[in-house]
Amino acid sequence: MQNLVNRLKIYLLDTLGIAVKLSKPTNPGSLPFFLQDIYDVFQIRLLNEEFIILASKNDSELTPATINKHIDIVSQQLKMKAVFVHSTISSFNRKRLIEHKVPFVIPGNQMYIPDLGIDLREYFIKRKSKTVILGPSTQAVILYALTQTMIEPLNPTQLAEALGYSRMAMTRSLDEIESAELAEVSVVGRKRLVYFDKNRKELWEKALPHLKTPVRENVWLKAMIDELPVCQAGLTALACYSMLTPPKRQLYAAFIKDWKDIKRKYPHEIISYPDEAEYELEVWSYSPCLFANGKIVDPFSLYLSLRDIKDERVESAIEKMMEGIEW
Repeated sequence: MQNLVNRLKIYLLDTLGIAVKLSKPTNPGSLPFFLQDIYDVFQIRLLNEEFIILASKNDSELTPATINKHIDIVSQQLKMKAVFVHSTISSFNRKRLIEHKVPFVIPGNQMYIPDLGIDLREYFIKRKSKTVILGPSTQAVILYALTQTMIEPLNPTQLAEALGYSRMAMTRSLDEIESAELAEVSVVGRKRLVYFDKNRKELWEKALPHLKTPVRENVWLKAMIDELPVCQAGLTALACYSMLTPPKRQLYAAFIKDWKDIKRKYPHEIISYPDEAEYELEVWSYSPCLFANGKIVDPFSLYLSLRDIKDERVESAIEKMMEGIEW
């Protein structure tokens, strides 16, 4: 911990030009014992404003929801704004903390204190190449790696058989995966192989900037068509993964290839006005049934389809869902 505090002092001096002094707050004993076990608590003055520093005692990474809860408790008990300090943080958790305006400092990496208008991101200093956005078939390969146990390297033929794409499509997917540096792609003999050497959580965090929503369009139906393979999606699915109240109108997802065949046969079931519909259907760029949990779309695809929704209830439910994944 002392090393973390020293790094914090050096970081503040290097970035803000401030030689800070950390002192014990007036009444740290008023904090719950479990917080005193997790953090070393200090008071600090930054740019003429007092803050409480919560310096993590170990390297275990806490979830954004937990950090936010701890910040609220400390701020209320000590009547002062609190800042979370840790030695490291994943890109996914960093993004969630910033979205919820939770102040934090990762010495040597980033400082985010919105009350002072500070958002220093050293990791952006390096010039980055344009992010590769993966095509639907490549995204399917990534989701396959996230939802299945892949011990051995696979070739395009094996991926094609598992995912229902052509061998040529899987060959192109390996090109994209290699370009985005998401896995090890090698040639053994006459076979090209892909091996996901990262653990699933690391793969998800690294792949996330390259992934996009699978939803191509939304349509509304009078009734659900039995011939159409569907899975529960959207807020209907999120309610299954969390305590969110399900929407009144159920929402499902179908593969665009399946939908094209069905809508020619049942054009009378499609409604132009959502208020008159019994069901909402998301048309996906890849099959939602490939990675479904029973009849519910997988949590990774669901996250991608909902991540742009700005609603605190939905954001909280998404966070709970992702926290529940057994990496």
